[in-house]
Amino acid sequence: MQENVEILREVYRQVNEGGFAAIADFVALDFTMESPQAVEASQAHDKAGLREWFGKMDEIWERLAFEPTEVLAVDAERAIAVVHTSGLAKGSGIEIAQELTHLWTLRDGQAVRLETFSTKAEALQAVSE
Repeated sequence: MQENVEILREVYRQVNEGGFAAIADFVALDFTMESPQAVEASQAHDKAGLREWFGKMDEIWERLAFEPTEVLAVDAERAIAVVHTSGLAKGSGIEIAQELTHLWTLRDGQAVRLETFSTKAEALQAVSE
């Protein structure tokens, strides 16, 4: 379980340094993402969809960073990351800063699902359901 915590810390570091290309091998082909509360509310229903999402983010944001402030294992396949998201929009120069919680499902070292919640409590509630 602790291995998934370390994997996710590394994934966030790589995303911040190189975007989707840096984590392409980490994402399973059948990956799904549900992020209604995220910076850009979105869904991705496979690896190609996540690549497309990153492309859209590159068009909108001059700078977008995801810094985990807490990562904890829930069970053998799931981990929660409390993430401080910050960014600077292209053109307008609008800055954002928000805290969200990501619930990851990993299998065999690859991400198969990512859900975004407004709070850690909401993510923990989803885990217990």
